[in-house]
Amino acid sequence: MPALSFGGALLVGLAFAASAQAADIAVKPLTKAPPVAISSWTGFYAGLGLGFRSTAADLTTTSVFEDGIPRDISDAVVSQPFDGPGLRVNPYAGFNWQVAPSWVLGVEGDVGFGRQTTILQGFRASPRAGSSSFLVDSLALTAGWDASLRGRAGYLLTPATMAYVTGGLAWQQFDVTSVCVGATCNNALPAVVSNSATRTGWTLGGGLETALWGNWLLRADYRYADFGTTPFTMARTRSGAGPALTVDNFDTRLRTHTASVGLAYKFGAPVTSAGSHPLQAQAAMLPSWTGAYLGLGLGARATRTDLTATSETIGGFAFDLAERANNRPMDNTAFRASPYAGYLWQLASQWTAGVEGDFGFADRTTTREGFTSVHLADSQARGESLSIRSRWDASLRARGGYLVSPQTMLYATAGAAWQNFELTSTCTSRNCSGFFARRRRSSIRRPRRWAGRSVAAWRQSCGATGSRAPNTAMPITASPASPSHGRAAGPSSIRPSTPTTSRCGRIWRRSP
Repeated sequence: MPALSFGGALLVGLAFAASAQAADIAVKPLTKAPPVAISSWTGFYAGLGLGFRSTAADLTTTSVFEDGIPRDISDAVVSQPFDGPGLRVNPYAGFNWQVAPSWVLGVEGDVGFGRQTTILQGFRASPRAGSSSFLVDSLALTAGWDASLRGRAGYLLTPATMAYVTGGLAWQQFDVTSVCVGATCNNALPAVVSNSATRTGWTLGGGLETALWGNWLLRADYRYADFGTTPFTMARTRSGAGPALTVDNFDTRLRTHTASVGLAYKFGAPVTSAGSHPLQAQAAMLPSWTGAYLGLGLGARATRTDLTATSETIGGFAFDLAERANNRPMDNTAFRASPYAGYLWQLASQWTAGVEGDFGFADRTTTREGFTSVHLADSQARGESLSIRSRWDASLRARGGYLVSPQTMLYATAGAAWQNFELTSTCTSRNCSGFFARRRRSSIRRPRRWAGRSVAAWRQSCGATGSRAPNTAMPITASPASPSHGRAAGPSSIRPSTPTTSRCGRIWRRSP
């Protein structure tokens, strides 16, 4: 049965109420309509963004040659995911043209600096080689810098706030590194093999940008990028037993999700023509944010999960894990829809407080084929797998906000968060049939006392959210083999970290 974890949440974000929805906002009576605000977005700008980049990569063995002879890999596990989120800083610059009163076109470039590494411990070469189960061996993918050159098209929701879409070319640097020094490597040389590439792909996304005061612009955006497939080769020689030369050919499929908040300076005239602060320019039409609201958010949830074997017994005897590769990264990224509702109180002309709840729908499964336990990690046969399925999430939070303009609010939010997930172990291969008597599917059966444990957590900007929950011990037990096989297995305890999630949604919302 699925598991439910309770945690905490923290968020910094941006809320916006369009002037077109003035009927939903309590406005002070006017005897005379205020002058229409005039804006000019035309001009050069430069800024700095801060956020995260979630990498989704798959390594797939395409062929293996031993001393020039192709090896049959049709029954082997040939693919493994290498996903993971990481922090990212991106300076950016561009030029806008306001081509009509409500429309803006532009061009923009950025460079992202971040270094995120996903390591699969125990792997000696490409995925087909499987795990030696020794900690000193590893296969890792590292995503480095990225860049993009894009067009932008925006629509002015108010003279000072623009919603935009953006798309164009993207570049991503990454490398794949294999380390093989364990006992099963048979003195393979070179012990470390690294392949590096910079791929060109495409990117598409959107965001919200608003003028703060003077020439300063604040934005929140999300982008997806696809860099296709890159072929790599690993070649090693051995002086011990086995083939003298082994060549592994594999493909790397790479995609990224990025979410960030940026602050830029527009050179030349400010966006709004009246005053140095939007509140001064529109003092005659100050709205009230007090009231109930509801809406729908669309975005992405990046989940960070690690499965760590804490103990394992074989036939009643403890299996020594001291030098074994007992950790499995199970990260993933999924698109997410989240209905939300809340209530706000405007405490002062520029300050608000409120409460909000949301419910997120996203269904994503990360599967590690070839794994049932640390002891059987080196079998690498089809029909063996460990998987984590992350489904719905929810939160209940307080909010505190500051109005940077009558229609735009910066806010921080924090509270409780829940995440549903399920761990499944499958063992149906020929190795399993000889070692275990039957298949064991373990959808976490957790005692009720594990639900409702509070922890510290975080949410970050751009309507981006995240939460973190404590480690939880979850046993996976296989039935003993029949006497004819002469072997039995006891419980294997696996400790997963409840996913740290990042969601980018609710970039723009209608305010009551």
